[in-house]
Amino acid sequence: MNNGTSQREQVIAIIEESFHNNPSVISVINPKKKNSLKALAQYAYDTAKTRNGVILSSNQEAVAICYPYNYKKEGLADIWNQVLLVLNCIGLRRVPDVLRREAYVKKMRPKDGKFLYFWFFGATTTGKKTSAARELKDKIFDWSSKENLPIYLETSVPRNKSVYEYYGFETYHEWNQPNGGTLYFMRRNPGV
Repeated sequence: MNNGTSQREQVIAIIEESFHNNPSVISVINPKKKNSLKALAQYAYDTAKTRNGVILSSNQEAVAICYPYNYKKEGLADIWNQVLLVLNCIGLRRVPDVLRREAYVKKMRPKDGKFLYFWFFGATTTGKKTSAARELKDKIFDWSSKENLPIYLETSVPRNKSVYEYYGFETYHEWNQPNGGTLYFMRRNPGV
């Protein structure tokens, strides 16, 4: 995929390609805003980059966004990125719903913040046919074991839930969201 594009552009393109049908992603973006999925992908990259949480596969066809949840407090750059997210992706009218959803999700995570937060995984069509996903999984699981930190994530895709369970994640909470669909809260302890 590296055809002279920057890492940021590559990651954004992978996230866009991977998440155009993801129910959780669709519930956040404003369908009336052109390029709203791209704006969300930019936000994810910029947020994770400041936390050393962008992991690109060696063939640059898959990406994981995962970082220590308590890595750093939000700063001015984070606030600016959130403003851009509202303007370019969510829209002002949808902010209260998104904030309520985010507050509920945060309430379900460990209060001490001592965990790896696995926010996104995405792969290009080509990347799905390679060992890129396994490479990223191994890196994150090794990181979890080395730092003795559990991994937490949320997914609204039942097929993804099954894959995570196969790799040792357990569902610790299910939420029937107000907009429909179930959000699965999952964790994997280090060394599993």
